Amino acid sequence: MKLIDFDEKFNKKVAQMLEAHAGERTEEEWEDEIAKAYRRFGDTYMAALGKTPRQYFAEMEDKQLVETLKEYLLQEVSVPDLLCGEIESRGVFPALLDLLRETDEELVHYALNLIGNDGRALARYVQMLSCEEYDEHVKDALADLLKTKADEVKELVLPLVPTQARAYALEILSKCAVRDDRVYDALMTAFRTGEDEEVPLYAGYLASYGDERALPALTERIEREDIDFVTFQELKFAIEALGGEYTKQRDFSEDETYKKVMAAGAGTDIFGSRVS
Repeated sequence: MKLIDFDEKFNKKVAQMLEAHAGERTEEEWEDEIAKAYRRFGDTYMAALGKTPRQYFAEMEDKQLVETLKEYLLQEVSVPDLLCGEIESRGVFPALLDLLRETDEELVHYALNLIGNDGRALARYVQMLSCEEYDEHVKDALADLLKTKADEVKELVLPLVPTQARAYALEILSKCAVRDDRVYDALMTAFRTGEDEEVPLYAGYLASYGDERALPALTERIEREDIDFVTFQELKFAIEALGGEYTKQRDFSEDETYKKVMAAGAGTDIFGSRVS
């Protein structure tokens, strides 16, 4: 398939415009003007097409749009915003969902951006968290989307807790709004059994989940003399997020992270509070 590099054509026009009117606008004004120019570009007749760029993509069928997206990526030609805009305007359709069976990272990222957290994709997203074919960049993006639908995908995510996808499962479950003992138990077990360096993360998950039953465990942990400054701060934040309070003064003057924070913050902690 021979592709048209629409972005290259547009960028040439922008370069000419900038050269001809240099110094006439501020950077912010130029950004607005370039955005307007791109919209005009999409509606400008191109003799080589016999139509406007926007019409060119609008006349494609769903499958053709997806195949065109693949070709732009395969041939390493800049993907036109006009193409993505046309796909988005049609909502989520089968050919677009089929991209979630692909393994090319860049193509999958485009699919995730175009599909978003549409309910029809959620089950596949959860499956993808357990697939070795996808790297952490894809799985991080999947988790971000699934977190916005945590209660909806809870039953699919809970079975992942004892698997290699555990870290993503816990992150997603921490965003559930509906209380569920299974979710609480999974988060609490992770907090109680995690390695020392994982405690701040799991404390954050308990804070995010918002179940005050976690307060005794958090308070017990923060009382330990062997915790570092970062762990202390995250535990304190979690306790306060759940409605508790911890006011005991602790000495972290020998903690390396504490020293760096104090030096950078001129005597304030990482939350901006004065530390003595």
